Amino acid sequence: MKKLLILFLISAIANCSYAQKDKTYYSLTDALKSPAKVYILNLSHTQLKEVPESITQFPNLKELNLSDNQLITFPETITKLTQLTKLDLSKNQITKLPESIGNLVNLEHLVFTKNKLTALPEVIGKLVNLQELSLGNNRLTSIPESIGKLINLQSLYLNNNTLSTLPEGLGKLKNLTILELQNNELISLPKSVIRLKMLETFNVENNSDLVIASDQQRFVKKFMGGETKEKSK
Repeated sequence: MKKLLILFLISAIANCSYAQKDKTYYSLTDALKSPAKVYILNLSHTQLKEVPESITQFPNLKELNLSDNQLITFPETITKLTQLTKLDLSKNQITKLPESIGNLVNLEHLVFTKNKLTALPEVIGKLVNLQELSLGNNRLTSIPESIGKLINLQSLYLNNNTLSTLPEGLGKLKNLTILELQNNELISLPKSVIRLKMLETFNVENNSDLVIASDQQRFVKKFMGGETKEKSK
């Protein structure tokens, strides 16, 4: 009987711990009451113009949602939250990522859609645990070669930007299953794109000046169907 009671208590404590990790806090004030117990913090749709320094008081924070606010600069305070695995900053007005974003080495999901980014820093290649990188609907004109270091990346969204070319490093993303490139200004694809053997979704629609090289024709047709322009020899 005593053993059963002990097992019951252990199970109850474990379940309580898991429940705590699944709990989402929607108020910074409430979360600050027990900072060490906060794993998920959602401050989306709160009209934030800047992120308070107190955000750094959550040593175990795993997921942070700051989407749909009024941020115009990347809040560098959050780069101190090195346990983060998911960061959502979509639907803001941010134009630049700081070098310090390279500190977030545990990130698995970085969502940055619908901002005003024009470029990515080379340090983006330090985020080697990334599985998802969402950069659609920005103003990106180029992608750094270092993106090829994101060897665990599975989903890459670069749609609705102003990209004309892509780095050859793209072909190093051997685990990539989704690559969205539609609605850009691409004129060519990197030669290495045909190495992406794991791809299941590949979209290059609405790149009106895109010319597909002859050795890429079969690869592209697998996903897009129909006719594509073949590069003149």
